[in-house]
Formats: sequence, structure tokens, C-alpha cells
Amino acid sequence: MPRMRLSHLKSLEILQLVRTHGYISRSQVAEKADASPFLVSKICDSLLAGNFIAEAGHGDSTGGRRPTLLSLRHDYGRLIGVHLGSVNVRIALTDFKGNLIEYTKDRSHAGEGPEVAMRRLMNLIDHMLLKAKLKHSDLNGIGVGVSGVVERSNGVMMFWPKLPLWMNVPVKKMLEDRYKTLVQLEDTSRTRALAEYRLGGADTAKHFIYVAVGAGIGAALFLDGRLYSGAGGFAGEFGHITAIENGRLCSCGNRGCLETLVSASALIRKARHGLSAGLSNTLMEIAQRDVRNISVEMLAHAARTGDRFTARLLSEAGAHLGRGIVGLLNLLNPELIVVGGGVASAVGDLLLPEIERVVQQRAMIQDVNQVQIRMSKLGEKEWALGATLVVVEKALAQSFLKALERKKRSSR
Repeated sequence: MPRMRLSHLKSLEILQLVRTHGYISRSQVAEKADASPFLVSKICDSLLAGNFIAEAGHGDSTGGRRPTLLSLRHDYGRLIGVHLGSVNVRIALTDFKGNLIEYTKDRSHAGEGPEVAMRRLMNLIDHMLLKAKLKHSDLNGIGVGVSGVVERSNGVMMFWPKLPLWMNVPVKKMLEDRYKTLVQLEDTSRTRALAEYRLGGADTAKHFIYVAVGAGIGAALFLDGRLYSGAGGFAGEFGHITAIENGRLCSCGNRGCLETLVSASALIRKARHGLSAGLSNTLMEIAQRDVRNISVEMLAHAARTGDRFTARLLSEAGAHLGRGIVGLLNLLNPELIVVGGGVASAVGDLLLPEIERVVQQRAMIQDVNQVQIRMSKLGEKEWALGATLVVVEKALAQSFLKALERKKRSSR
């Protein structure tokens, strides 16, 4: 980004504050920006005149007049958020405030390779823009969460453990070439964690860990209020810690990974094996006597109807996950752990008691009540919204800079 004058940098800082807080008064801006009320008022007037922000009602009085609240304009900026999974793709169109304008979910076709899946993704985005009466040039940015290992600096999908065709795929460049807008690529564990942090109430914790349990297992670490990526950007591969020495071969090439025990594919594999051994008539009936129909949702249904086999299977999965979480607690001592993802959405309430039991027994922290462990309440739309949070700050900065350049050209 080109260099800006100090006054413009302060204006951008205040604009970002208004964005992150949603609704905020001038006095609150002055406090958080460590600036004088006079300077803040002057900058806010300029941002109002430039149609970046708008007055949005009044806040509660603290003794005097009720303060006027500021927010980003609801019609300012358009972002796309993509949650690209091995089975489904979820796409959200939002403004800079995070308001959902359009949403769609469809098959990702990721298993057919990157060429097919990326073409399908761009067709879905084009259809969404057409429905919203927008052009490519109306987009301020695209944030993409992918269920693989990414190189953030250049936006390349390095590899996708479950999908061998995805090797060194330039996802960022492919989208930039088509839409001519800012594109940011991130791991889905982190995009969902951002959604949890901004939309799910996790921002009350300074040290917070999001554990994603779905087709695979990952984690995102918020340490001291900041998302931690590690030296090479690969922090959070929680699913590939060794849970059983010399256990089942994992898609990553290692053996005995946690992912081979608790992920959706692991649970379904174990359920099919149990049905082949005749261990559950209930689950077999739910699956219409075809083991190929088995889903995690069916396991939840069977367990809730009292089926002992599925209840035991999920209890064992909760214990495995709990032991992994104990390692996170002992190592990082967070205040909050949120478990989310497709498996958590389907059977999280059945896993949680066993997770808590294992934590109570094994965690080294003196008072286990110091940490809260809960299941995420966010849904699939929020997963896509989380992807917009990867790109929104930089997109807003770019939009602000372009407005300055236009103003400078018009004054010549």
C-alpha cells in the first residue's frame, strides 16, 4: 500500500474502529484511538462528508445528552466470503459491516480436482453477483477459506491431505485474474475462528482456541487477542498430533493421528464396521439397511434414541478429543475453547460430557473452571461470513486509499 500522510493514517484508524465496533460514539472513538475529541470530531466529520460512515441513532446517556452513534454506511463496500470444503462450498456476499446480502451453498466438486472445482466456484460467484445486480468491478475483496494447507503470502493451496489432486494450486491468482479485486486465502479453521471471535462472543477471551471437527480436524489459536499462525504459517494442525502410536494410516502420511479417530470419515468408518459386525439394528434401520447411507447425523439420531453402539462410539470419540484438548490446555492455558465444525454441529452435545470428564481428570491446571469449553452455536452461513473477515480490513484500507486518490485527482 502506498505511503499515506499521518492525518490520513489516523482517519483510516478511526474508520477501522467504526467498522470493528459496529456502532460507536465520537467520545468512545477518541478513547480507543488515543486522540483528542477535537481531532476525532474533525476526522469523523470528514468521513461523514466522504460517505464512508453515517450517523446511526443515539447511544445511552451517561448524564448529559445522548451521544450520536457512528457506523459504516450500509451500502458501502461489497465482499465475497467463500468456505470451500471437500464436499460443499458456502458463499456469502456482504457489505463492509458484515451484513449478509446473499448466501448460497452447493456441492464443491473438490474431489474432481481444482480445475473443475474452481470453475464451479466462479460460476456460483458470478450467479450471486448477477442476482445482486453487481458487476465484478463492484467487489472490494474476496476472502477464501480452504480445508487444506495454504501459503498465505502468495495464496497458493500447497496440498489438501484428503484430495491429492490439489497440489500447489494458485487459488488467489485464479480469482484475482477473473475478478480484478483483492483476494486473501486462509485455512478454514482460522476463518471459522474469526467468525467465532467476531460473531460468536469469543472476543471476551484474551486467550481462545477454536477446534474444528468436521471432515478433518484443525485448530486456530488466539493468543493475547491475536490470531497466531506460527513461524511458517502452519500453526493449528491439531488433527495431526499422534493419538495412538502406530495407529491407522492418516491422509497426511503419519499414523495414529487424532483425525483418524474423531473426524466425520473416522466416525462413519467405525459405524460401518460395527454394522457389518451386526452391532446395531437401530442404526441399520435408520440407514435403511445400507451402510453406504451412514452419516454423522444418523449417528446422532441413533444415539439419542438410546442405541448403545452409537452412544459408545461417540463417547470414545469424545474421550479421544478430550485428551487432545488436555494437551492444548496444558500447553497454552487458554480461557476458552470452542469446538465447531460439521461433526460438532451434529453430535457436539453428545461429545461434550466426555470431553469435560477427561479434562477434569487429566488437565494440569489447578482449577479447571478457569477454562470454559463449549460447542459453537454458529452455522454454515457464519462459516462463509468468517471468510470475509480475512479480507475486510485490507479491503477497507484499499477503498479508503482509492477515495483519497480520486479526491486528489479531482482537485487538480
